[in-house]
Amino acid sequence: MWARKYTKCIQCGTINKKHISRGLCVSCYQKDIESRHKGETKQRGIAAKKLTKEYLVNQYFKEKKSLSDIAKVSYCSREFVYKKMVEYAIPRRSQRSARKIALEQKKIIVNRLQDDGHIQLVTYQKIDYNEKFFASWSQKMAYVLGILYTDGCLSMQIHHGKKSTRRTPIISFAQKERELSSKVLSLLNCNARLHYRRKKIYGGRVCGSVYYFNIACSAIYPDLVRLGLKTTKSLDIEFPTIPQQYARHFIRGCWDGDGSVYFEKGRRHLTASFYSGSRPFIEGMLLELEKAGLPKRTVYILKRKHPSYYFKFRGHNCIKLYHYIYDDAPPTQYLERKHSLFKKYADQQRTALKDTKDRQISIFKTTE
Repeated sequence: MWARKYTKCIQCGTINKKHISRGLCVSCYQKDIESRHKGETKQRGIAAKKLTKEYLVNQYFKEKKSLSDIAKVSYCSREFVYKKMVEYAIPRRSQRSARKIALEQKKIIVNRLQDDGHIQLVTYQKIDYNEKFFASWSQKMAYVLGILYTDGCLSMQIHHGKKSTRRTPIISFAQKERELSSKVLSLLNCNARLHYRRKKIYGGRVCGSVYYFNIACSAIYPDLVRLGLKTTKSLDIEFPTIPQQYARHFIRGCWDGDGSVYFEKGRRHLTASFYSGSRPFIEGMLLELEKAGLPKRTVYILKRKHPSYYFKFRGHNCIKLYHYIYDDAPPTQYLERKHSLFKKYADQQRTALKDTKDRQISIFKTTE
């Protein structure tokens, strides 16, 4: 391919010139920049009188206008505005702060190639979230942390500049359940866009369809690291130290992520299982469940290139697990599909037990 996701320049159709950005070759990209940064109509003499030092400082710092914005209202080119900034020794914004302002003003618009081949205009926006969310323990914080432990990924994005290298921590989340993904964003008070990726095959491996989002998490990164998350967590992450009253909410989040609840073929009783690539994490969770009164479980190994570890509860023990992780939990803090299966089975067993007691009472009265 000519470039990632693009087979040719979307403007002129060439493949002989280097791709720069947004699906444009070098020539088309330069023309696009010039057309967007040029004032509507150049009028001699007006800009030179208008662009005083006081005016530029006010427009650039107080009004947060870019050089291109100033050029458009001053009927001149962006280059002329830049020349006056240098002449007055007015300091320029850093690339990072300039991008932040552009995001706030929704000025970053790019072409994104969709899976169906169509090109969509996407406006980038500043992503906001509760920066104090993971600073202290709470019921909803423990629940979201459990989900991130299973379906989240902490990584470091590296930006190479001309003079320095900048590292930005990123929290990525991917889940096949749209409901769970939306609830995580809602609990975080986050306005990040929820994306959808269709099922694809990479090198013979099938990657299922997922809903996902990414957040530059510099503000919460220290808290996430303190709580045990790390960039390579799949195989050796450990069960975190959690205040006792919040442990069940954390486990509920984990179960919504990597846990399962189902009726095995040929069995009438419910089965609840949990899988993880980290044995220390599995063993830590089982210790916490034993403290809550659930029985000891055997940890099984699913052998493959990177082995997985799992345990199961069946029948009446599923009802114990249901009450432990779901009692008093609001609907905003659990995946409805799994909760419904647990509840349905618990209600069935309660009804069956009541019917059995009623029959025993009836038989006892008859014998009398």
